[in-house]
Amino acid sequence: MTFVHPTITIRLAPEIEENCLMFQFENKFTIDASVQATKYWSSVFESDKSSLYSFIWDCSQMSGFEPSARKEWYRAMKLYKHRVSHITIISPNILIRGAARVMMEVFGVKSKMLKSREELKTSA
Repeated sequence: MTFVHPTITIRLAPEIEENCLMFQFENKFTIDASVQATKYWSSVFESDKSSLYSFIWDCSQMSGFEPSARKEWYRAMKLYKHRVSHITIISPNILIRGAARVMMEVFGVKSKMLKSREELKTSA
């Protein structure tokens, strides 16, 4: 199961961990991308109501985000935070890592911040 949008791709990543969703962000994250992506991962959660999921947010190619896109993402996170075991955020950009860190603190989700995908391989 894969979701593809011009600025985000989401796929199950069993090679990393069971019930892991890999998010790959590119360019500026828009409200359109956020609405469509949250609908997709919400449907994954709704199709299997008993499992916990881990997320990997690969933001290494993300250039920024629209405030309205972040607001929509917050809405979905608020609904499903109890179903997320932990989130790994990958970004060389300190501002993007900082915004993600604030979100994790708001929702009380365990997180790990990495600067590159290479660190993902060594941090497992």
